[in-house]
Amino acid sequence: MNPYKLVNWDYIVNNKQYFIDHLSHTHESLTKFGIINSTFNYTDYNIFGASSTSIHMYKLYCVLRELVRSTLGEDQCLWMQSWVNFHTYDTVLDWHNHDASYHGYVCIEPQDTITEFEQWKIENECGNIYFGPGYNRHRVVNKSKYDGVRITVAFDIITESDADLYGDPTHNFGCIPLL
Repeated sequence: MNPYKLVNWDYIVNNKQYFIDHLSHTHESLTKFGIINSTFNYTDYNIFGASSTSIHMYKLYCVLRELVRSTLGEDQCLWMQSWVNFHTYDTVLDWHNHDASYHGYVCIEPQDTITEFEQWKIENECGNIYFGPGYNRHRVVNKSKYDGVRITVAFDIITESDADLYGDPTHNFGCIPLL
């Protein structure tokens, strides 16, 4: 049995260009506010706050909330930090880890890539939502050459036990309560 969940949400596939347009605009706006790298400055913003008037992002937040809560339950305090990844063929992420109990990502424009974890691999397709345990090293592998950018929305779920690791609440502006 897989230790993760992988679902495909047709709404992303059917509204792909809207997601690309909204996330591209938000990504551009973030650089105007001094967030130079939307991937590595993930503690400085939350993509759902930065794109708060997008109905598509609102619906995505609701789907992620339902996925997380149906998996982890309604009875605990949880926070979500979430950011947008914009990577070219030459800038996809190498091996890395997340300091949170749970991690996930949403494929908007995944290009021809695989997300390779140390114990499993995920074939990336538009509309895929991956949700699994945190603290798992992973990387993105290009399967073939492509032009343009790979766009994903990534998120970490921080539990009450993780919260102690984050210390001062002003350390991470990217966390929002998962109500």
